[in-house]
Amino acid sequence: MSDPDNRNSFLSSLLTSLEEKSKVKKMPPSSLLSLSSNDYLGLSRHPGVIEASVKATQQFGTGATGSRYLSGNHPLNLKLERTVSRFKSKGRGSGLVFSSGYHANLSVASVFGSHAGAIYSDSENHASLIDGLRLLKRQVHVYPHGDWEWVKMHLQKTGASHPMIVTESLFSMSGDFAPIPELYGIIRDKGGLLVIDDAHATGTLGKNGRGALEYFSLDFDPDFMILTGTFSKALGSLGGFAILGEKSRTVLASLARPLVYTTALPPGILAASCRSLEILEDSSPLPGRLQALSRQWQENLTGVSTPSPIVSLRGRLSTLRQESAKLAQFGLSLPVLHHPTVPEGEERLRLSVNLTWTPRVEEALRDTFSERLGEFR
Repeated sequence: MSDPDNRNSFLSSLLTSLEEKSKVKKMPPSSLLSLSSNDYLGLSRHPGVIEASVKATQQFGTGATGSRYLSGNHPLNLKLERTVSRFKSKGRGSGLVFSSGYHANLSVASVFGSHAGAIYSDSENHASLIDGLRLLKRQVHVYPHGDWEWVKMHLQKTGASHPMIVTESLFSMSGDFAPIPELYGIIRDKGGLLVIDDAHATGTLGKNGRGALEYFSLDFDPDFMILTGTFSKALGSLGGFAILGEKSRTVLASLARPLVYTTALPPGILAASCRSLEILEDSSPLPGRLQALSRQWQENLTGVSTPSPIVSLRGRLSTLRQESAKLAQFGLSLPVLHHPTVPEGEERLRLSVNLTWTPRVEEALRDTFSERLGEFR
């Protein structure tokens, strides 16, 4: 018989190890209003989006009932793929819908990375991209954040052909932009593939919120680009997508295990995502309003004028904790981010500018960050 005192020794030692390394994560209090929300445009509460979701749920039920290769390939999947492709690539690419943005990145990175001559990944890429590349079990060149010249020089030195460069467009932690035009130029010269995770740029960047390509005045190139993203941020819904060439789509749809073996999105979610995209396609003023508000708060808090809705606030750890605690007194949640979410020594507060902010929220921010760079308007 097993020793009752040792029955849970494995689990206990695992928890102890996490505690000793300060890696035990705690959920923020649900009673506090989050200032890290990715619902940048407030579309999750848009009456039209809610109505579309409710109608589809009433008509088709709450669940997809299976993967897309079994019972879950509802026609709304195809409608959403056409809609997101039209919005993101002006119809130049083909869309493929996943159950999450994480699944989309995991699939694209692992499927196409296995055939690339060399792989380059930005040092601040999202965990989903990193995990997808880890599945390859081959060398990945992690280049200094945003340093396209490093990539170019490394390729010249090694002579590698058909490289794959993987990057976020609007980085989720720092809130800065990838050098998309320069990376695209490298890929064109080398006959490779540029994978752009446009998750945080979709709905927030560009005149119409179409993302980084619109912001940089570039057209989608199905021969050299793949766009990934999510419906769960500025679009206020759930799920992920990839935009790619038609042949590449067939390859991805055939080999992406997260697509093949995951239950599909429910009809209500698909309908909500479609409606959010349609709202933005109809010359919505929402992206412009968000960009104006983002520039205001970026100037106030960082002294830099940028339309990025992600305001990365660094400082002494003690100061960051004081600011977080003060916001909690106002009923607001803005936790300090630690390693491994951000590199050690680069702890920060990540503020997400949001069109749903009330005057009370803005007043709390002014009071809390009054000592930081910039003059409040």
